Amino acid sequence: MTPSRRLVAAVAGCALLLAGCSSAPTTGVAALGVGPGEVTIQAGDDEIPALRQIAEKYTADTGVDVRFIEREINAQAISNFISQSPTGQAPDIIVSPHDNLGQLAANGVVAPVELGDRGEEFTQNARDAVVYNGVSYGVPYAVESVALVRNNDLTTDDPETFDALRAEGHRLMNERGVDYPFTVSQSPDAGDPYHLYPLQTSFGAEVFERDEDGEYSSDLAMGGQSGHAFARYLAELGRSGDLRTSMTPDIAKESFMSGESAFHIAGPWDLVDIEAADMNVSVLPVPPAGGEEARPFAGVQAFFVNANASNPVAAQDFAANYLTRPESQTAMYESTDRPPASEVAIENMKDDPLRSAYAEIATTALPMPAIPAMGAVWAFWGTTENGIVNGNGDPVELWDRMVANIEGQIQ
Repeated sequence: MTPSRRLVAAVAGCALLLAGCSSAPTTGVAALGVGPGEVTIQAGDDEIPALRQIAEKYTADTGVDVRFIEREINAQAISNFISQSPTGQAPDIIVSPHDNLGQLAANGVVAPVELGDRGEEFTQNARDAVVYNGVSYGVPYAVESVALVRNNDLTTDDPETFDALRAEGHRLMNERGVDYPFTVSQSPDAGDPYHLYPLQTSFGAEVFERDEDGEYSSDLAMGGQSGHAFARYLAELGRSGDLRTSMTPDIAKESFMSGESAFHIAGPWDLVDIEAADMNVSVLPVPPAGGEEARPFAGVQAFFVNANASNPVAAQDFAANYLTRPESQTAMYESTDRPPASEVAIENMKDDPLRSAYAEIATTALPMPAIPAMGAVWAFWGTTENGIVNGNGDPVELWDRMVANIEGQIQ
């Protein structure tokens, strides 16, 4: 066993021990008799205020100080963490979207984290999102997905299907002079499969196969008849002009906010501007275009522990025994405005009906695949969808060519 693997095994053992202590009034490093030290956490400016509250309690209980590195997570930050972890220069805990987990785990820079009994307090898809190759690696705190935002001043219709939504949108275009039946983020160059994914899954065309535990394999699932049906539907959306590849994220949001559309497919990150404009809106599930439930991608924000942490026992203690607490999860929601991953925290946010609705909708969303094969998907997927919407060929042929190209990259 290599030194790094021995450390991961040791830290995993600590996680199990610490999780077993999670119901005790004072847990972790203090209970184990480990002297005070320091834990470093890298997080964004919206997460740090809540983390400071949690850290105050932790330091009071254990004597271990918590130091923060304010840095937003992006591709460069993840690359830096991977290269710096083995040298001892990376933080003990990092906040990251879960879809970086495959890359982090494959490089051996994150340690398993045992959630213990508190794991049952998280939504199923949040728990699934931090599992890689059967091992749980993180503490989730937020689950985000797209939903349908409706302008109640234009309509109170709650369409059961996407075609019914389109019909209501066209009625409003004819009778109220709005410009679009719906708005949704797209990209003229790269497409936007993320925002269209609930429509795709309603045809039964998930991106990858999943096993009985919900983990993704590298076998594509969006080929065959289900994928063909979705491709034909995309072509129809393009021919009708209902879906336009020229509708960038800014155009989509601004058009909805200016009353040019009654329906907007978007994530909770648009709510800040919508609320600032004092719009009367409701948040609803995206209705299905096909015969199955429309299930968007779930993006899970989570805390991951450095496999080479300078203070591994304290880092595991803070993650497993403090970040998992319902009051900590509620504090993270209040600090970030992101729908929580904790079912207890969701129950405590009923005075925020819009984010509460997003949180409920996200419970049935599908975690974004964190497997390395996902890297082969996005470019082919987005440009193919654009080609279909723009009428650049037979939709089934274009879709089959995309599947073949992705499979060739994965192999």
